[in-house]
Amino acid sequence: MRRIIQRRRKLTEARIEAWSCAPETPCMPGRRQRREAGMSLLEVLIAVSLLGISFVAIFSGLSAALRTTGRLDLFDRANEFATQKLNELFLDPSLGSDQLRFGTSPSGIEWEARTSLVDQRPLPGSEKPAQLVRINLRVSWRTRSGEQSLNLESLKLCIPQPPPGL
Repeated sequence: MRRIIQRRRKLTEARIEAWSCAPETPCMPGRRQRREAGMSLLEVLIAVSLLGISFVAIFSGLSAALRTTGRLDLFDRANEFATQKLNELFLDPSLGSDQLRFGTSPSGIEWEARTSLVDQRPLPGSEKPAQLVRINLRVSWRTRSGEQSLNLESLKLCIPQPPPGL
């Protein structure tokens, strides 16, 4: 009876050993090898954590890019408005030295223009001298982080109209 039990035990151990060996590697007696099928829970958790960190980095970069795009869009609109307003002031015949003009655009951009005399020269045959006037234009707009502003400057030559009949 003992022989039969020992034989069965040896057969059972041989079956366990054969089952635990990988097909491409030979089994070594006395050493049990484990067959790995699939991924462990730890590997899945690490993969999900890395994926989450990657998504956070990508979306925070995207958010920063959208904020920067919005800020640049506001600056571009203010720059366009300032250029247009400076052109209007430059072409205004009633604009002279030492004047202050201001206003607000429909989009909420505030502007202020100051003029100052740079140089004045007499003109032959005219009572009024020619003037070189500096136009300082300050444009400001509100953002979430506070007030932003843009300053433009130009020179305008003001030549008086000759009297009628000349």
